[in-house]
Amino acid sequence: MKEEHVTIKSTGEGFVEALSITDSLGKEVGLDNKEQVRLRLLTEETIGLLRGIAGEVTADYSVKQYGREFTLKLEGDVVMDSKMHKQLLESSSSGENSSVKGFTGKLREMIATMVLPGTIGHTLVSGFSMGLMTMSTPSSVSETTAAAQAYMWSMEKYSENVKKNGDKKEWDTLERSIIANIADEIKVGIQGSRVEITVYKHF
Repeated sequence: MKEEHVTIKSTGEGFVEALSITDSLGKEVGLDNKEQVRLRLLTEETIGLLRGIAGEVTADYSVKQYGREFTLKLEGDVVMDSKMHKQLLESSSSGENSSVKGFTGKLREMIATMVLPGTIGHTLVSGFSMGLMTMSTPSSVSETTAAAQAYMWSMEKYSENVKKNGDKKEWDTLERSIIANIADEIKVGIQGSRVEITVYKHF
């Protein structure tokens, strides 16, 4: 198994290096051109999830390779305030910002909502509509400190629910998504302002 890390910032710093180290691991295990392109697209989409939210973000990007199995992970603190959150939602509803449309846009909205301080209690409906699950609450945390709870989202479970419910609109959104079509699984963990995005792919 091999693992590489690089620090990336929403300003673009580290982005090229992240692509480079991921490409190199793909070449080492003999991925063909089509597979290399898919691996690169996954890297771009994964990083884009955090870069496209709002504000300045510094995160740790890592790629693990075991045979032809790859795990891409992005972990960092997302700073969000009510003004930034409002701008993100307004640009989404108006359609002015193409980066907030579709499946990845819905994920960004979910993350932005859940990291917004002091709003967890009355925004859970938005989160659960994407299949967000409460994982745990530290025993030392009072009920009023809801932002310290841990939450987890899974694309696999979300897709299963969409298919089970026969939601054609949501299914079409998934079908049009690059990352949803290429990745085997995507998991998003949120605790306070800490966000961890993990993408799994076996070639």
